[in-house]
Amino acid sequence: MKKTVISLAAAAVLTASMTATAFAGEAIAPDTFTLTTTFSENEYCGEILTHLNEELQTLSDGALSLDIYWGGTVAGAGEELAFVGEGGLDMTVIGQSQYTSVLPLLNFPSQVITSYEDSINLIDSIAFTNEKTKDFVQAEIESNNVHMIGSMPGGTNAFITKTEYKSIDEMKGLKLGIGMNQSAMESLGFNVVTMMPWDYYDQLSRGVADAGYMSISALISMSLQEVTPFFLADGTYTAGNIITMNLDRWNALSDAAKAVFEQAVANTQKYACEIAVNMDADAETKIIEAGGALNKLGAEDAARVQQAFFTTGTGDARGYALSAGKTDEMEVILAEVAAYIGLDVPDTAATVAADAGDSEGGESAEGESADGESAAE
Repeated sequence: MKKTVISLAAAAVLTASMTATAFAGEAIAPDTFTLTTTFSENEYCGEILTHLNEELQTLSDGALSLDIYWGGTVAGAGEELAFVGEGGLDMTVIGQSQYTSVLPLLNFPSQVITSYEDSINLIDSIAFTNEKTKDFVQAEIESNNVHMIGSMPGGTNAFITKTEYKSIDEMKGLKLGIGMNQSAMESLGFNVVTMMPWDYYDQLSRGVADAGYMSISALISMSLQEVTPFFLADGTYTAGNIITMNLDRWNALSDAAKAVFEQAVANTQKYACEIAVNMDADAETKIIEAGGALNKLGAEDAARVQQAFFTTGTGDARGYALSAGKTDEMEVILAEVAAYIGLDVPDTAATVAADAGDSEGGESAEGESADGESAAE
């Protein structure tokens, strides 16, 4: 894999040094920022946001803090971006896949990364550090009157079944319930059944589908190990939980306050990766307790899944960009993403074929992520 950005650990050290210089000796005015999220306080992303609040308070000596509105009580899924952009509240966490029309350039293939750290680094590099992409990506984000501070990792993804499988070929022909990535799954040999995350427990129990696919943490949070106790991790990871602030609010902050926010997010990114690894270990324990097993695809099969997601994700990205009149910008982004993950950009014919498969399969492009959250958790 070609590394186009520095590691999270190195970035944290560098950012800490820069931040200390930025606000050393400069008083920060007390301020509380309202944040709306569809996540609940007790789930993975809720824990991340709680930690972000703690980091803000620590780094600012108590001057800065968050007042968090949980569970979509203020703005529902897909409403957060406009709500914050219009000044309804100060901040929110948005998912890539919910905003394909207004943030098409951020909807490049991202479910192709093989570690938590790289999933964050890919999105943040395209948005912040890559000289070829950052300017037009930031312009698109700020056109919605929001500022992007950073992204957070989601989970590692897995197939779930009632019978134990260890390869893609063993699962060919199974009815796979899924709400997105349908053409990718069809190309891998599954018989796709449109199914949203909230239907999984009931419909997998009743045999509407033979298998499902989401992040392991989301599947465990819905107790799917009780229904489909055999998990087969595919080695892909996602990010896309993007922390944003109303642009006017951000521009009004002092340089010291901005530096505190950036450092708090950098620290929280590192923390999120650490607890995600622990959550994976806890998930395996729960799977085994339910009489199942957590297996992992072999390298050849994992590469097949990665290629399938990249090909179909490229097709989706090109479609979003075409609708927005941003085809040239997206091609630049796709080339940089391909270089980062070590794959070639699929040609147009391949992605057109993938798009045709999505149209026939009725894929829902918005509203669900690989991990089953309203955004890419």
